[in-house]
This record gives sequence, C-alpha cells and structure tokens, in this order.
Amino acid sequence: PYRAPTGANSRPYDGRPACNDCGFCGYYGCPIHAKGDPVALLSRALHTGRCDLRAECTVTDVLLDRSGRRTTGVRYLDAAGEPHEVRASHVVLACGAFETPRLLLASGVGNRSGLVGRHLMFHFQTFTVGAFPFSLHGDRGRSVTHLHDDFCVPTDDDLAAARAAGLPWFRGGIVEHGAAAHPVQEALTYPTGALHNECMRDSSLRERLWVFTMQGEDLPQAANAVDLDPAVRDVWGRPAGRVTYAPHRHELAASEHWAPLLERVLRDAGAEWSVSSTSPPRDAPGAEAHPLGLAPASRHVMGTCRMGRDPATSVVGPEGRFHDVENLLCADSSVFVTSAGYGPTLTLMALAHRTASLLADAPLPATAPM
Repeated sequence: PYRAPTGANSRPYDGRPACNDCGFCGYYGCPIHAKGDPVALLSRALHTGRCDLRAECTVTDVLLDRSGRRTTGVRYLDAAGEPHEVRASHVVLACGAFETPRLLLASGVGNRSGLVGRHLMFHFQTFTVGAFPFSLHGDRGRSVTHLHDDFCVPTDDDLAAARAAGLPWFRGGIVEHGAAAHPVQEALTYPTGALHNECMRDSSLRERLWVFTMQGEDLPQAANAVDLDPAVRDVWGRPAGRVTYAPHRHELAASEHWAPLLERVLRDAGAEWSVSSTSPPRDAPGAEAHPLGLAPASRHVMGTCRMGRDPATSVVGPEGRFHDVENLLCADSSVFVTSAGYGPTLTLMALAHRTASLLADAPLPATAPM
C-alpha cells in the first residue's frame, strides 16, 4: 500500500494550516481550511478581485452567435428565478457528467455527432469489510489513508477467470483503505438509551472494522446515457436529466472475482470475519438483506462528452474544445473516454489546469461582435 493523495495540507501552505487529522474530511467541510476543497480554492480566487462568484444560480442556456459556431455567453436564473445573461469571450463548462450534457441538450449545442450524453460511466465499487479483534483507530486521520493497485493489471489467474466467465479479459481497480464509520455515522446506527452509550464506548464499528473499496473499471457503452426526460421537469420547469444505465458483463464478473480476493487480504491481516458487497448485490430479490447493509455504490461519474480527434466519434477535441463551437470548452469528467480503475480527481485537476493555461497563456480568438 501507499499513502493516498487527499489534497489536505500536510504542513502549513498558502495561508492555511496543516491537517489536524480530525477524520471528518470525507463528509463535511473543513473548519480550519486545511482541506483543498472549493471553499479554500475559491477563496484565493475571490481575493484577487478578478473572480465573480454567483451562488445559487442555475445556467439554463449556452448562447451562440448568428453563425452557431461561437458562444457569446450563458443565460442563467438567480436564486429567485429571475433570468440574467453573462457575455463572455470564452465559456468553460464544468457541470459534471450529468449536468453538462443536460445543459448542452437543452441548449441544442455541441451535438453534431449525436454523442452528447452517451457513454455514461461510473466506477463499480466492490466493498469488503473485515472485523479485527483489536482496535484499529480507523476513524482517526483522513477518511482514506492508503491505496493499493495490485488488482489493476490482471494476472494469468485473473485472465483465466475472465475466460471462464465468457470474457476475453477483465480488470479490477485501485483499492481504497479506510475506516467503516466516524463517530457521527456510528452513533446513528445504534439504538437510543443506555445501550447506545455502551455501544459507543465499545465502538465495534469505528474501532474494529476496516474497509476496502475497489474502484473497478466500468466499460463505456453508448446505450448508457444522460438525456432530457420527456415528462419530468425541475423546479424551474426545465426538462430534468434522465439516466439510462445497465452494467456490462465485465463489471459483474470482475466484481464477483475480486470480492473474495479482497476478503482474503483482510483475513491474512488478522480479520476474524469479513463480508463483501458485489455489483450488483449477490442476494436475489426477496432474499435476506446483505450483512451490514452493504450495497453497491459509486461517487464517480464520467463520460457523456467524450474527448477525441474525430468530430464524428467525439464531442470535444484533445484540448477540451467542442468540435462544433470553437470558443466553448469543457473541463470536467464528462470528457473521459474510459473510467479506468483509478479515482478521477487528479485527472480532473490536470484537465482544469490545462484549460486554464490555454486561456491564460494562449487565448483563443475573442468573440466577434454580434
């Protein structure tokens, strides 16, 4: 295993203190701003005086000039639902793999290839929990402390298992190490009264459980997509985004294959018992609930505006510029063409930095007057 890069200060940096290892960074804001979250990073931008942050607003349209080849800005609704427009020489979309295609489809922009919204991907997550006979203090420090990537490249045994499942190959993904729960989460699982105090003192969940979460690769499929719902509307009356998704056999077979291997690692480390949740759950409908309530999940959403050189098979070019609109760029996970088997955060940061450098150091031509 190696230490997980978490974006939290290990020492004072940029006027912010070092992380104090309170353990709540995974689900809460950072009270001391040691975490490299939007609050910390946007604060720096706002202090330059050259950044205008408009909170609680919803962009409804990407505006185009008469040629349809250049954007002139965006239209948005403020918190009260009042419409406004912002004019810009360049527009960068960073709404995520759900909202970016939804905005483009609602605006009728950038979809000459017909691929906007298609190839939606997640990370299929296989959870494995081990119970140890001693305290691990897993709630202390950052929510994800270490990683190992031993299962990212398939071995001969893995390939044999794939062929047995009728697949030419499959691979797993990065495995995150972390605690099962922090104190607030744990407290919500116990009954009230005297038993609650006893359970919290014993802390079976927080102190003795260790979790592996594998971020397995989800293959891109054109049928997995985000489009506009023909019936459902949001609070402003706009078509809601609709998700159509079904896992590939690769994800299902790979999850089944690696779950027992992850449990074996925990057992070899001293766990007295272990349990896994595959994607989808092994239990058939109507079966007894999975132990510990484990279920497949994902926090990573990718695809829907894939990057490539050919306008017929992609939505944006290698620099993130839309093939159809020359001064419109995308800097979020919707440009990913594969989910790979690793977390997307560092790649997202690299894309954002490259887009910013493109605009700052070698700007695209300014928008012509309408």
